[in-house]
Amino acid sequence: MVFGPLIGAGLGALAGVGIGSAVFSGDRPKDFNFITETADRNDNIRTPACANVTDEMRNMIPLTPEWTFWPDYDRWVMINRVIRLMWPKLTSAILLEVVKAVKPIVQQNLYALPSVLSLIDDITLGPYSIMDADHLDPHIADKYFTLGDHPIRVAGMKVYSTAEDTCIMEMPLIWGSNAVFDVQVYLRLGPARVVVPIHLSQIQYKALVRVVLNMVDTIPCIGGATLSLLAPLHFDAKLRLFNGPDVMALPGVKQAANWAMGLVLKDVLLYPNSVSVPLMTNFGVPPEPQGMVKITLTRIEDLKTTDLLTKGDPYVVFEIREGRVQRSKIVKSNNNPVFNEEFFMVVDDFEQQRLSIKVYDYDRLRPTDDLLGTAEVFFSQEAIETDPVTGGEKVVYHLADWIRSPMQQKKLALPLHIAGGGLLKAVGKGITKTAMGAAGAVSGGLAGRSFNPLNH
Repeated sequence: MVFGPLIGAGLGALAGVGIGSAVFSGDRPKDFNFITETADRNDNIRTPACANVTDEMRNMIPLTPEWTFWPDYDRWVMINRVIRLMWPKLTSAILLEVVKAVKPIVQQNLYALPSVLSLIDDITLGPYSIMDADHLDPHIADKYFTLGDHPIRVAGMKVYSTAEDTCIMEMPLIWGSNAVFDVQVYLRLGPARVVVPIHLSQIQYKALVRVVLNMVDTIPCIGGATLSLLAPLHFDAKLRLFNGPDVMALPGVKQAANWAMGLVLKDVLLYPNSVSVPLMTNFGVPPEPQGMVKITLTRIEDLKTTDLLTKGDPYVVFEIREGRVQRSKIVKSNNNPVFNEEFFMVVDDFEQQRLSIKVYDYDRLRPTDDLLGTAEVFFSQEAIETDPVTGGEKVVYHLADWIRSPMQQKKLALPLHIAGGGLLKAVGKGITKTAMGAAGAVSGGLAGRSFNPLNH
């Protein structure tokens, strides 16, 4: 008595799916494959009646301003051509990344449910095994997991210019694909092994997306991308279970699938929500600065120049971040120049960066100025210590006292290393503190320098 209703319900469901699929088989997925660049350029193709655009309206288009009918046309045509050219290579790379991303997620969820794991022998995406199982299925190599040869197309584009290093694009993406995804679920039911084949093909979708690209100065010039949907996604496809009829052709199934997909994507991708994909470490953006150093340059004493007959025209160049220098004024005809200038410089990493100081002699008659000497200020000191965990040696950095105590000034008298080797001779004069191994005040060094680190 108990099994009668269950058997009847099962037979009724199977009969309903079969009869419904046959009756509604004419309800085919929307096909976006007919939209091509060739048709777009052909003026002899009549406007469909469903578009509510008359021939009179179409004849007026050439009389309108260019931006009304060619909005960023050249850009999205170029993007479509690039995608079409790269699609054969992109498909294999995308699918491998999908398999690598899906595999640990499925494995983690299955291992968290031992009762479910005991029933599932394996899940395969085409020929790829999620559970890394040795297959007894001789036909697994013939299964498909491909995006097909119809690439995604951009149906239009609008680009926003910003003052920041970002590129904002809004575009409808259309894909009339011939993709085929064969998914097999292998179940263990006692001594029996049951295979549940799922066949997904002819995926058609249209999505209005917003893409924000983070532009950087280094190749590949794009640090990352942020993607969001501006409208719910339209999705249609063929879905077959057990190699049977198309389930998506049943009334209400397609609407239910779009409703479920919209419910899932609403809190993930639908604007203002978004998904960010870094293409470079930290999106190519340098790390947040650790602090700022205030430098006060007072004077240089007993400077030696390469010209024996005249005095030098010295100036000083400071550098902490590579390529970002600050330069002092030029003091004309003076080997004991007084500057009394202040500089503020950002420090990204007190352990790895240092302050580089270079003194030049300005020469208006030469393309390059003579380098008279250099000096360096380290913000930390490297040391070798024993790792208490492993017992081995490790490199540690101890910050300088004036770095560990923000807003504290430190006067330094630095020896200036002459270009080509050696130090300028020390004569000593009125400096309160010394650093960098200088004994007393050293002539030819940078004297009276005041550092003021402003840590965040």
